[in-house]
Amino acid sequence: MHRLLIMSILTVTSALIAPAAVAQQQFDGRWSVHAIPETGSCHRTHRYAVVVENGVARNASRQPGGQVTGGLEPSGRVRISVQRPRGRADITGELKGHSGSGAWIITGRISCSGRWTATKQG
Repeated sequence: MHRLLIMSILTVTSALIAPAAVAQQQFDGRWSVHAIPETGSCHRTHRYAVVVENGVARNASRQPGGQVTGGLEPSGRVRISVQRPRGRADITGELKGHSGSGAWIITGRISCSGRWTATKQG
């Protein structure tokens, strides 16, 4: 359960800014993402490092993830789904300037949900 949450968040962060990269370069840089569980079987909060370059994000640990659909719209709106063999994570929210926030839900072998916040570093 904990591993699915970690992999989902890392995968999501690696795909945050795939489409419309030029319009989204305002988000380039290093981000700290904090995932906070609120309901279900996930109990620990996690922090993840994300690097955005030329409007494309990758997780700083470069760990592989699941199949990602969606991404970041030019407005900063985040709508991402990550499908893995043991479950699915859906992440929504918004980035504005040097911060962002939203919600996530994991369904499948485990079920839990929570919120996330992101802060641009430097």
